[in-house]
Amino acid sequence: MYKQHYVKITGILFILAMLLVACGQTPASTSQPSADGVKSAAGTDGDSSTESTTKTVESASGSKEIPAHPERIVSINMEDILLSLEVPLVLATPIGRQDYLNEQLEAQGVAVEPINESVNFEAVVSANPDLIIANASLDAKILEQLEKIAPTITYDRRNWQESIVQVATALDIEERAEQLLQKNKDQVTEAQKLAADITKTKPTAAFLRLEEKDMRLFFSSIPSTPFPASSYVGAGYEIGFTPDALVTKLEAENPDRMNASISVELLPEIKADYLFIVSISSDGSAEALQKTKDELNEIQQLQVWKSLPAVQNGHVYVLNAKKWLIDGPIAESLKRNEMLEVLGLPASQ
Repeated sequence: MYKQHYVKITGILFILAMLLVACGQTPASTSQPSADGVKSAAGTDGDSSTESTTKTVESASGSKEIPAHPERIVSINMEDILLSLEVPLVLATPIGRQDYLNEQLEAQGVAVEPINESVNFEAVVSANPDLIIANASLDAKILEQLEKIAPTITYDRRNWQESIVQVATALDIEERAEQLLQKNKDQVTEAQKLAADITKTKPTAAFLRLEEKDMRLFFSSIPSTPFPASSYVGAGYEIGFTPDALVTKLEAENPDRMNASISVELLPEIKADYLFIVSISSDGSAEALQKTKDELNEIQQLQVWKSLPAVQNGHVYVLNAKKWLIDGPIAESLKRNEMLEVLGLPASQ
């Protein structure tokens, strides 16, 4: 009997204890108003149901509202930056002759529709994008058409180091941009070490572009932009070459440009120790490219060409313009490695 009485008392005490615990808790189903007046479930940190599906970002085209987490992005001539950042691309539209990334894009399932005379708007619509990221240099009418398809933000591809940070900030992937910028710095340092035996005497260099009866001397940078190596050929000078005196002179006279058209009569003023030829056709066709090669062959027969220091010393090299007339971390890496290759040096990693 004592045992039965003990069991009853123990049971009652257990029930009372459970009731006290329950009274000290807030029921899970009770909703409490948050500081901004929006109701959320008590005991949760940031109910996902109240999370905004859009965000406002700044770009070269102004303040825009875009998806907070875009899943289908179309690139309009911004492929290098966007591919490097590993964003969810569904369509890429490179300039016709700047197709150095096509294979890599297609291997990742990204449709490629080159820009020839204009953007293929039908292809953009078919891609069903929730966000378009475009080169800020596009015509305003093209941007207006793109905006009708999906929210469109624009960035300056020329200053890719600045733009890659801005794009990454808009997409909440800033860490990726920081890693890419650091990787670029590391590659520059490695290339400088690999080329040290050649550049230790501070040799001068010039980059000459030939394009069907047109000869242009590229500048080492564009003084009006924030990055000293913002010229197409800046990567070449970063290795350790010094700009030729004529390059420096024309660059100072044209701070907003990246090159200057020169005549055959001006060739004798190029005293560079090394001369790099960036050869390209105007439309990317094999026929036009052959005309460019023929033009180079004609120039090489001139006595004024043969008298150039770089020619006499056997320091003239032809570069692949598909990589050199574009901007972005991938292009910069390819440029440096081609420079090292034509100089007979191993590529940087």
